[in-house]
Amino acid sequence: MYTRVISFAGDVDVAMLPAHIADGLRHLDARAVEVNQNHVSFTGGIFRSVGNWNVLVPFGFGELAVDSDARHVRYRVSFRQLVIGATVMVGIMGGFIWYESHSWQGLLFAGIGWMWIVGGNFALGISRFESFLRRVIVTAPRLKR
Repeated sequence: MYTRVISFAGDVDVAMLPAHIADGLRHLDARAVEVNQNHVSFTGGIFRSVGNWNVLVPFGFGELAVDSDARHVRYRVSFRQLVIGATVMVGIMGGFIWYESHSWQGLLFAGIGWMWIVGGNFALGISRFESFLRRVIVTAPRLKR
């Protein structure tokens, strides 16, 4: 699980923020979006009928908690599905390479491929998820003063 915190401005309506985040997740075709007081949980991942550019593809599930006192949203996302999928895919590919060449260079290539797939998707996924969350917070309902 990867955990981070994103702060928000003092005029954001904290009571409405969890529902607003849930709406944003539903717009991304997240499944099993649930709001429980100040917590939002969801499932995402690759096994949904969405394009590969969907923000939630790298993450199998996640949860967000709105902290009204600290004025931030703490999120946790799981990339276990990404690691398992990449391992299976690269393992099969590495098996074919080994079978054909009986060379350690092929296995090195498979290892580098695994790091590229997992590392690249993780880095891009986190960046895109944080951008999504910042956009949702910017458009959140505000308190009337």
